[in-house]
Amino acid sequence: MPMKLHIEYSHAIPLEAFQWTPSSMLEPFHTHQSLEIGVCLSGSGVFYFEQKRYPVSPGDVFLVNQTELHIAQADPDDPCSFIFVNFDPGILLVEDEKLLLPYSYQSDQFQNHIAADTELAKMILPRMKIMLEEMKTQEIGYLSRVRAVLIEIHVLFLRNYMNQISSDQWRRLNESYRELRIILHFIHEQYTSDIQLADAAKLVGWSSGRTSRFFRECMGQSLKDYIQALRIREVTKKLVSTYDPISELCFDCGFQSMASFYRAFQKVTGMSPKSYREKFGLGNVFENWEEDNEKRM
Repeated sequence: MPMKLHIEYSHAIPLEAFQWTPSSMLEPFHTHQSLEIGVCLSGSGVFYFEQKRYPVSPGDVFLVNQTELHIAQADPDDPCSFIFVNFDPGILLVEDEKLLLPYSYQSDQFQNHIAADTELAKMILPRMKIMLEEMKTQEIGYLSRVRAVLIEIHVLFLRNYMNQISSDQWRRLNESYRELRIILHFIHEQYTSDIQLADAAKLVGWSSGRTSRFFRECMGQSLKDYIQALRIREVTKKLVSTYDPISELCFDCGFQSMASFYRAFQKVTGMSPKSYREKFGLGNVFENWEEDNEKRM
């Protein structure tokens, strides 16, 4: 039975990179609210996207949007291993909304697979390895580098994608993302306020129902869930960079009560705000940096 996976981001930006080996048994198909890139490091298997089936070989790259059911399966005799990167679409949207166009596809009309022997795949693999290594080592500035590499990868995807669509398709896609940009700009400017779906619908002149469907299709989650996740991300930034009281951060970032804030924070991060600050706060970061330097000397 298909299911929707919840992706938790444990860093100040909504992005995760990890290495994974699929099961040799065919598991249930799933979707998730994040966008996803996968690259095969070794072995073989099959990657399923709804009715499509792609054999997997080392160096193959796969693109996954938020709506398409998918699952990878490893060959039992030669199991494939992947690097996967999951990330929130907002990372690309803030930079340039056109970078999201490769994910705005209809399942039956899109080639999710970029073969290992293409120049594009050969450029993607080393960049995926950089992202994985940076997320593992977490050396100073790692999030900035990961974000920069992610954007670079999507510039390569976009240039490749532009060669595959007509000028009319390009125009329609640009129109859709112009409206999404208007909504997201409003949310990022007003997230500390009590934003309602009707407020976003009014901006683009649509009904609340149409706006809700459009937002979920583009972002893979409801507008309400997106706003909550944005508020949590802003709180985590302030938890690690300031010594402001937690109650003050809660209300400054738009939460209406401490109880709702604590529930949401625990759900997203897996820990309390106090524990998060103790683990990732400035004092702890500098202590670890000093310890690492002493060990190198």
